[in-house]
Amino acid sequence: MKPLLPLLVTFLLFPGAALPADGDSERIRALEERVAYLESALRELIGKPAPSRSPAPLPPAELPPARAIKPRFEMPPELIPEIGKIGAQVGLLISGSGSPFRLNNGTFQGGFIDLPLLDKPDRMRGKISYEILVGMTGSRTTFRTTSNVAQVANLTVLTALNPTGGLQNVTAALSGTGAAPFPVTTSTETRLRVLQVVPFSLKYTSTVLDRWRIRPYGVLGFGIFVTIHAQNPARGTPPAFGVRQDAQLPPDILAFVNQNFGGQAPFGGPLVAGQISQSPELEQRGLPSGHGNLDLGLHSGYGFEYRLMKSLSLGFDGRWNKIAGTNGGFGTWGTRIGIHF
Repeated sequence: MKPLLPLLVTFLLFPGAALPADGDSERIRALEERVAYLESALRELIGKPAPSRSPAPLPPAELPPARAIKPRFEMPPELIPEIGKIGAQVGLLISGSGSPFRLNNGTFQGGFIDLPLLDKPDRMRGKISYEILVGMTGSRTTFRTTSNVAQVANLTVLTALNPTGGLQNVTAALSGTGAAPFPVTTSTETRLRVLQVVPFSLKYTSTVLDRWRIRPYGVLGFGIFVTIHAQNPARGTPPAFGVRQDAQLPPDILAFVNQNFGGQAPFGGPLVAGQISQSPELEQRGLPSGHGNLDLGLHSGYGFEYRLMKSLSLGFDGRWNKIAGTNGGFGTWGTRIGIHF
């Protein structure tokens, strides 16, 4: 009731400023009425204080216009930093190797990746994982091979030199004796390479010996085997360079044969399937010669790993492979190195 305050101050300071002059009784009555009015105004003032006025809200500050922010490139989450170890491993196999087809032992180098599928140590006392393996077996074996193409070439040359030779020409051509210019049966070095691709195999790893850091395992699966082999008579025992030096031919004919066929195609270079060299044009380009095949086969293995540290293991690995066909079984055995993640 702020409008009453000036009136109250005026009455208190100037009590007779507005009183009528009709006598004391009128003066007293008017004063009583004013006092009653002031008391009522005071009670109203004390009982209901004037509401305080809150300050008007400030107008919202004007923000500068937002600039377009280009998204910043971030690398996607990587496996190891984001989720830690998952029980997988990659590794190398550096081994000796048997060879299929009754050839000499050789070497084997390969790599594998092992991904966990099932980990139930309480019930299975181990884990089952999925393994992929790629490797190469190589060997060298020296033995004697017979070239049917050389027999036909001998017969052609002998028929041209001695048309009336008859059966004698045939016997000399087939055996590579007498006047036959090319050896028929020679000692050759056979180089064998077998590429192993095992796209699917299951691996069981036992955890029984974990307290000693040792885990034995077994592997079973199937693979694809690519076999490449070539025979080189120049590395045989004794070496043969495609021409018989003791052929019973006139000196000028023997010199001509040596000049055109010695140490090169068709019988002097590496042989395809033990028969004949590839063409001189292919040799000049450096294309490898050889005879190959592609087979499906079974793959199995066993071994153990010793955990040197949390991320590194060393152990022994043995594998057995069976390629379709005769004498198609061979094994590999040696050292394994594993990196765990």
